[in-house]
Amino acid sequence: MAILGLVDKNSASVENNEYTIGIFLDLAKAFDTVNHDILLSKLFHYGIRSSAYDWFKSYLTNRVQ
Repeated sequence: MAILGLVDKNSASVENNEYTIGIFLDLAKAFDTVNHDILLSKLFHYGIRSSAYDWFKSYLTNRVQ
């Protein structure tokens, strides 16, 4: 759906003689360079607790990009 929306908006821009630009980011390295234990401790320090903290912990545990 995201690609279809992108193509639709770009096509509409071209038909209306408007400029279109795309910025694509690869965040795989950024994900792997963050120490997950430090991130979790900072989230806890800033008040992310309970089920929200558990969700982040579950998502980050044993996961690499």
